[in-house]
Amino acid sequence: MNNLKNYTLYVIIALIWLFIILLVVFSQPAFGYKNNKEFVESVNKCADYLERGMKKEDRIPRKLLLTQAALESNYGRSRYAIEGNNLMGIYQFKNLHTGMVPSKNPNAPFRVAKFQSKCDSIKYYINLLNTKDSYVSFRNERLLQNKLRINDVNRYFHLLYNYSTNPEYPQLLKRTYKELVDMGF
Repeated sequence: MNNLKNYTLYVIIALIWLFIILLVVFSQPAFGYKNNKEFVESVNKCADYLERGMKKEDRIPRKLLLTQAALESNYGRSRYAIEGNNLMGIYQFKNLHTGMVPSKNPNAPFRVAKFQSKCDSIKYYINLLNTKDSYVSFRNERLLQNKLRINDVNRYFHLLYNYSTNPEYPQLLKRTYKELVDMGF
């Protein structure tokens, strides 16, 4: 009888450890940053996490993802990043009661989406670029670059002109990318 109790205890302990290991391995990485460099490192960890199990051809070029996250959220310092976990400037046009009201345009026909986590906003962004008709030219360019085995982030910027309502968006992406390069990314 004593052996059965010991065996049961060992099984319970093993199951608890297995649960802890699975929780650590499969949970989203935490976003902790105090400066631009730490922000970029957190975005990288999230992208690494999201890319596990993702087909290579569906991955967003990392330099592009980092550039847009930095630009759209001001390196995680924007109101939308802080209050809504939205690092990618994602708008929503349905269920307006669930999003954030733009402070400069309270009567806008859209809201800024809120996410459970910052990593969830990046996941949504990846899905958006991979599925929305507006980004077919981006996907074609990514396919071409993958076939040619090149990685020229600058060739993507002009293809994302409709990601923003700002006509200067491609130039803003270029400027932000230069900042990242200057920081060593």
